[in-house]
Amino acid sequence: MKQLNTRQDYLGPITDTRRWEHFEPRNDDIFVCTPPKCGTTWTQAICAMLIFETADHGQKPGVISPWFDAMAFTPVENDAGMLEAQDHRRFIKTHSPFDGIPHYAEAQYLVVLRDPRDVFFSGLSHRDNMSEEELAFAVFPSGEDAFFNWLERQAPDGEWDLVSLHAITHFLATYWEHRHAPNVHLHHFSDMKRDLAGEIAKMAAELSIEIDDSKLAEYTEAATFDSMKRNAEQFAPGAGSGIWKTESNFFAKGESNQWKDRLSEAELAAFDNRLAELLPPDAAQWLLHGGDPS
Repeated sequence: MKQLNTRQDYLGPITDTRRWEHFEPRNDDIFVCTPPKCGTTWTQAICAMLIFETADHGQKPGVISPWFDAMAFTPVENDAGMLEAQDHRRFIKTHSPFDGIPHYAEAQYLVVLRDPRDVFFSGLSHRDNMSEEELAFAVFPSGEDAFFNWLERQAPDGEWDLVSLHAITHFLATYWEHRHAPNVHLHHFSDMKRDLAGEIAKMAAELSIEIDDSKLAEYTEAATFDSMKRNAEQFAPGAGSGIWKTESNFFAKGESNQWKDRLSEAELAAFDNRLAELLPPDAAQWLLHGGDPS
């Protein structure tokens, strides 16, 4: 399968996109592409149900769907070997921009974004639940000025993993320019909250997987926040590895608009100004609200 792009390397304390040099693609591969805390685990869970054709498949999506370009957790040979051994349709996780991962015309790319203000607060919960506190505080902002720090911090070109508004907008920009490609599918966390069944049906169609109404209802119930939180030992990424203080707390709130009443007028104004610097109006509005990305 021919790769259509020349990748850019992104390197950080977690990410090393050079690991894609060890990746052997298949025609029906699915890439789950999101910034952190934007619906990665949710989308992986949905993919597993669609692929195994049942909600009761017994698999751990965060294990069988590896974060392939993360160097901090598993040797690349292990991830590559696991994917090579899989006889089901594969789905692979990445938090990297589109120019950092390989493009294949035959593969499908499920891209999920979220209101960055919600990402900020979800990220703080994520940071505080990580067992490796030195890594957590190296990546996530902290302190009284954490929100302003998150707004302004920007890693040099080619460096990655520094959690910031710039990282989210840069990620989106690299996929946004390909949003009309037939195999690049943009989804929004808010749309998944508003109409989970509709978004699951869209993903199924994008992946050329047929589901009937009864299966759709089954998958929708299993993919609710409450259901996944109850089954955190199955769905939390790295479940059982000790990377979380409490696996159920990986699913902190899963809400949209949790930033309301938590940010001051000055913080909201600074956010609006910074977002306008980083994205054109159409991309910025979609990032905040979702809907049709066309």
